Amino acid sequence: MRKIIAVAMAGISAVALLAASASSAQAAEDIPSDYSGEALADDVVIDDIPGDAVTAEDEKLVKAPNPMLRSATGSTAIGSFSYSIGGATFNVPTGCFLTHSVKGSGKKIDRQIAGVDCVGPAVLATRFCNTRLEFHYANTAGKTYKIVRGPLNTTCKTGTVPVYKVGKRKLPKYGKACAQLFVNGSRRAVQCHFITK
Repeated sequence: MRKIIAVAMAGISAVALLAASASSAQAAEDIPSDYSGEALADDVVIDDIPGDAVTAEDEKLVKAPNPMLRSATGSTAIGSFSYSIGGATFNVPTGCFLTHSVKGSGKKIDRQIAGVDCVGPAVLATRFCNTRLEFHYANTAGKTYKIVRGPLNTTCKTGTVPVYKVGKRKLPKYGKACAQLFVNGSRRAVQCHFITK
């Protein structure tokens, strides 16, 4: 009898976990990104771009760090942090990574993609709500001259953030291209690639 009850409770826990992973964060129409601490050019341009369709190959590019990846793909660890939404506090432990990939040559970008993935216990322990991935482009002096904002993801996800991808573009300046993760309006991770001749 105890075994049957334990199995039933485990089933209920699994169903509750799956239901919770699809819950909504009840966000306002939009949550502005906090750009404090970033050097912005006087004429910075901010574009809201919904992004391109993401393929299975794109998804593989942004999984947890893979030492076999080559070219302009990199990952940065997301430090642990807490945030609150509507009175509920969410804790994000260590074990999650922002991965960013750029395909192109010089100032010509063919594809840029970013995503978040977690490993180990963080896969189940991490809830990301009200997330946005953005691409920031800075000149050689380190001043951001263009920001491409992805959509605000108001649905909470467990152990991941939806992948964001943009297609072809020609950058007007050399410098760097960065992916930035915002959670509930606060910058939580940055991963950059230098754009050189």
